[in-house]
Amino acid sequence: MRRRNDPWDKPWVSIAAVVGIIAVVVIALVFFLGGGNTAGQSSTPGQTMTPLATQVPLGTSAQPTSVSGTGINPESIKESPTVTVPGTGAYVRVSYLGSFAGTYGINGEMVKVQDSGDRVFSLNASTGSVSATFHKEDSSTRHDITVEIYKDGKALKFAKNSSAYGVVSVNSPL
Repeated sequence: MRRRNDPWDKPWVSIAAVVGIIAVVVIALVFFLGGGNTAGQSSTPGQTMTPLATQVPLGTSAQPTSVSGTGINPESIKESPTVTVPGTGAYVRVSYLGSFAGTYGINGEMVKVQDSGDRVFSLNASTGSVSATFHKEDSSTRHDITVEIYKDGKALKFAKNSSAYGVVSVNSPL
């Protein structure tokens, strides 16, 4: 009787199979235990991210610093220092880590704004009815968008929303 040619009879086939299995296990361990860098960020210890937006002077608005399309997840951005609302005058403060857009104004004179971060917008008058409506421009549910109306350093109204593409509206007489 003639014997079949079995590939497992050769020692190099068994050795190659064992080495292949060990390689797959090592790669899986590195990937699942966090040794791989899939977010495109450096894993160098002590490294900090540069804020995406800079402070905007009171009463001005800036063009948005877009987060979409850059490969940066809004939920992974470190919070920047909070801004201080001046002690005199009327202001609208909007705070959100990602991009936001909306309108604010007093006595029906509305201003459109698109920005990101913690911003304070000056109102042109100190009496009347203030209205502010802002929304998130991303689907983050981890961070709130907050809108506050201030007069002479004191918060008059406050609202927040953490839902995806969340909308916040605040109205108050001054």
